[in-house]
Amino acid sequence: MMPMVHKLRKKFVVTALSSFLIILVLVIGFINVAGLIQTDRRTAGLMETLLENDGYFPDPGFPGPAGKPSGQDSYGPHSPFSPFEKTRRIEAPFETRYFFVRMDDAGNIKETFLERIASVTEETAGEYAASVLSGSRTSGYLGTFKYGVRDLPENEKLLVFIDCSSAFSQAFSLFLSSLGIGLVLLLLTAVLVFALSGRAVSPVVESLEKQKRFISDAGHELKTPLSVISANTDVIELTGVKNEWTESIRRQTKRMSALVNDLLTLSRMEEDGADRNRSDVDFSRIVQESAESFTAVAAAGGRIYETQVTPGIHLTGDPSLLERLCTILLDNAMKYSPEGGRIRLILKKDRKIRLIVSNTCERLNETDLNRLFDRFYRADTSRNNAGGFGLGLSAALAICTSHKGTIKASREGSDTIVFEADFPV
Repeated sequence: MMPMVHKLRKKFVVTALSSFLIILVLVIGFINVAGLIQTDRRTAGLMETLLENDGYFPDPGFPGPAGKPSGQDSYGPHSPFSPFEKTRRIEAPFETRYFFVRMDDAGNIKETFLERIASVTEETAGEYAASVLSGSRTSGYLGTFKYGVRDLPENEKLLVFIDCSSAFSQAFSLFLSSLGIGLVLLLLTAVLVFALSGRAVSPVVESLEKQKRFISDAGHELKTPLSVISANTDVIELTGVKNEWTESIRRQTKRMSALVNDLLTLSRMEEDGADRNRSDVDFSRIVQESAESFTAVAAAGGRIYETQVTPGIHLTGDPSLLERLCTILLDNAMKYSPEGGRIRLILKKDRKIRLIVSNTCERLNETDLNRLFDRFYRADTSRNNAGGFGLGLSAALAICTSHKGTIKASREGSDTIVFEADFPV
């Protein structure tokens, strides 16, 4: 039960952390994208102001070429802006690092304004302007500069470049800060979720424990009356009373015994001591002996039975469980293969140890193949006639999983089903 509890807690922790991580990524992404959009909008507003005023800010308090003063104080007592917005607009001319170039239609520079930036020379400004005019766009980004183009009278063009390096640096710092905070929150959440996961899964663990105990107890309790019924049937037949009713009793007793064995196998897989009987096992010998025990069954149904077992294959495992795995797969093949059908068993070793059992059968849908390993599942009513309960393949899956292996079902053609169990070398 402990491995199942650990697996359940692990799934709970992974699910909770995955959900929190998705939310965290969305929040961090939203904050950073919103910041970039806001910065771009603010820069676009500054760009529009500069383009409309021939490259100058209209604020009459701007210390430099006044350009085209507005002629009125928009930031007075009756200003429509909030105090914060008013301050931002007043300080914008002093905070904005930009330059502009005015060129004629022949590409000659008529004016270069560099008083509000120190990192750009006239030569560099001309190169930037020529690079923008070589394209077809009138706005965008060139390196860390946002540019805008406006047509002036007499076929001249005004190109304004606003330096956004400071805004990009702040955005990157915000991203690093939010990422660091997110990682710390994720770590704290992981510790908290792991600490509380035991309490969260405890009702499920208790239910599973009761279910396991019930299956184990019921299985062992049922074995005794089944043995008594089987023994009494033998005595009845020895006294000369052998008929269809005793045959029916024997047949149903055998079915119930198989069901009990499958239930006990599944219960054993979930116990804490499931790994106690592990040792080096001659898997080839186990598979060969199991295959030989079904030779008579195959012959009775007129089936073509082929085996190909590579000798000398060993793995670490429980010999009784590995033998049970072979029995389940072969018994399943015998049950659902029609008379005159073909059954094939292969054991080989390449990158993995592969046990392959295939048999001809009725066509199965892909959905059926995906559900064959579910407990008490049977593909269709025609399979019920074989007398199974839908637990054998579930037990096979549990055995493979306990040996760190996998098992899958696939189709081969239209009338053959293949079960392949793979184990690590």
